[in-house]
Amino acid sequence: MSAMTSLTTVLCAAVLSGSTLAWGLSLPAHAAPSDLEGVPGRQADLAGLTLTLGETTAGRYLAARHAEITGDLLVAADLTSQIISEVPDSASVRRRAQLLMISAGRYDKAADLAQGVLESNPGDPLATYTLYVDAMRAARFEEAYERAASVTVAGVNGILVPLLKAWARAGQDRTDDALLELDSLAGEQGLGAIAGLHQALIADIGGDIGRADAAFRLALEKSGDRPSIQLVDSFARFLVRQENTEEAQALVKKFSEQNTATLLIEPAQKIVAGQQEPTRVIADVQQGGAEVFRNISGLLNRERLRTEALMFIRLSLGLEPHNPTALFSLGQLLERRSRDDLAIDIYRQINSATPYSWYARLSVADALHGLEQSDEAISILRDMVDERTDRSDAVQALADIYRIEERYPESVDAYDLAYEREGGNADWRLYYTRGIALERAKIWDRAEKDFLKALDLEPDQPLVLNYLGYSWVELGIQLERAKTMIETAVAKRPEDGYITDSLGWVLYRLGDYPAAVGHLERAVELEPGDPVINDHLGDAYWIVGRKNEARFQWIRALSLEPSAEDEAEIRLKLEGKKEPTPQPPGKNRDI
Repeated sequence: MSAMTSLTTVLCAAVLSGSTLAWGLSLPAHAAPSDLEGVPGRQADLAGLTLTLGETTAGRYLAARHAEITGDLLVAADLTSQIISEVPDSASVRRRAQLLMISAGRYDKAADLAQGVLESNPGDPLATYTLYVDAMRAARFEEAYERAASVTVAGVNGILVPLLKAWARAGQDRTDDALLELDSLAGEQGLGAIAGLHQALIADIGGDIGRADAAFRLALEKSGDRPSIQLVDSFARFLVRQENTEEAQALVKKFSEQNTATLLIEPAQKIVAGQQEPTRVIADVQQGGAEVFRNISGLLNRERLRTEALMFIRLSLGLEPHNPTALFSLGQLLERRSRDDLAIDIYRQINSATPYSWYARLSVADALHGLEQSDEAISILRDMVDERTDRSDAVQALADIYRIEERYPESVDAYDLAYEREGGNADWRLYYTRGIALERAKIWDRAEKDFLKALDLEPDQPLVLNYLGYSWVELGIQLERAKTMIETAVAKRPEDGYITDSLGWVLYRLGDYPAAVGHLERAVELEPGDPVINDHLGDAYWIVGRKNEARFQWIRALSLEPSAEDEAEIRLKLEGKKEPTPQPPGKNRDI
């Protein structure tokens, strides 16, 4: 385990304890109705007035909790701020409100609340970091330093505190002291690259060219063969400013060759080609502090600490509101919270002149599709397909939406264009998804070739094994081979109800009905809301003589909104007009 990983795994206990805990709320007497007569929820309160939903402390509390759970952080923050005045002695409510204000990006209110949080809990790290941001924004660098220095160095604070102190010292024009703050961090295993990068940025801003050069090179060495885009971009710009363009070109060229798909290196490519001025990526101390919070947010996100990652990216935006990296990260985190609507608003704030704009538009299209606005998503992607004919990502995204929307011929055409643009470098995913579109478009010969090619590129890939195996089962061909493939897929993904259903169905088709029942029961347990799986179990029950249970499963399948074709088949079985008779092995049927 790396030092970075070991530090982050103790984050919740060492840094953010209580940040995701349920509120401890003691309501005042007037918050609850005293007269229990009348319609539930509308009883008279102490003043003899009718209780209106959401107008009591308890109502606002519940509404705030609901808003938070559903990801509507702005509403949750507003409601919680209203509660504070009604329960002024509740430290937990005040702290919760402060966390929500950070998450909602309301920095001034968060800073006001942070003062109160520190009165009841002087060691609260997030309240302290909020006030650090407030001080840095106002160029109160001595205060910012003292704020950072007051945090107990434990867990991820062991990374945060030295970095934040260093940038506060840089704001005081104390470059030597700032670099000294990071010396011990630079010597820790796994942290040399990040500490070296920040030392280089601070030295560069402070005009110490020699130490900046040495720190950049140390960070590059500590990064091994995979330096970050921030390091490569910043160092390349520095080298060009020092008239060392040839080395900068080599650095950028190597990164580009290792990361052929990314657009994020394009600004550095233009700079080393002399097409743009080599301005600094981090131009002032506020941006330096913002970079610290971005780094930590990314680290937390990789550890799947999404709530904490969101708060730190908000702190970063508090210091640099229009940074495209931070905005894109925030959009991604909001999507993770199933708030596609809020994510779209954030993505659209990203400057169109930055490489992140391309990725933001891809994400907007994906989010719009998730909001069932597929026509708008398709329109965005069509424009992107024409805009950059050298890229396949927008084409594949367009093909995916066509496939999901069951527009299979258009999907196949888009996948074919993506394949053409890949120039023979298509990975297994493209073959797999195009194979699905081809199979659904009833172009089986091509589909089968794509699935087999996907398996050549990614042997034993469970998704491909399952889809190809299931397709063979439906065709009534290659049943023994299909069984072996699906058994392998189940072994790799035992909690996948769809793959388990495939194994049950191939056993059904092979005539091993008792075994089929067992696997299909497990599949329904894993995916109880799928109509096809329930229908399959009903068929298996019928064959083994469990007729009443079969009818129950078919009725349940009808309640789960099956396709029109499947619904018609199920109704025929329930009406006794058709029995589930297994198809003889080896017999083809149209798919």
